[in-house]
Amino acid sequence: MTNKAVPLFVAAGLAVALAFPLPAEAQSRRNMKPVGVYLNLGYVNLNSYPKWMTLGPEIELRLGRSVSVNPEVSFWFRDFFGETVHVVPGVTLNLRSGRFFVGAGVIRRISDWAEEASGSVVPKLRAGFMAGPVKLGLDLLFLNQTNDFIFGMTFGVGF
Repeated sequence: MTNKAVPLFVAAGLAVALAFPLPAEAQSRRNMKPVGVYLNLGYVNLNSYPKWMTLGPEIELRLGRSVSVNPEVSFWFRDFFGETVHVVPGVTLNLRSGRFFVGAGVIRRISDWAEEASGSVVPKLRAGFMAGPVKLGLDLLFLNQTNDFIFGMTFGVGF
């Protein structure tokens, strides 16, 4: 994929997200299910190379009105569905306020980060926006031994 395709990918994702109606107010909090399932499509390492496309499920376990635990498993494809593929499990604890959420969690360290990150996990921060069955999240992954960090963006559709 070329550098011109990345903004097109982002614009398409935003267009799809905005095309959905915003039923957040119409959906009563009493009718919220205790478990939600999302299919996430993401883009990781927005600030440098290598670039990663991610695809995988995420389960939202709602522990209350504003707290959820979200385990996930993603397939990371290097350089847009290239030859290198990693399976990256992770978990995030999210706090929600209306349509917005913030969270913190960890993901499994991939082998490309062996020199920059110690241990087997990498901490992450997540912030995002939910509109009905759609959510858009921004991730910040912190490599343990350096001041380096990695950006990611996730577009999820709930079922």
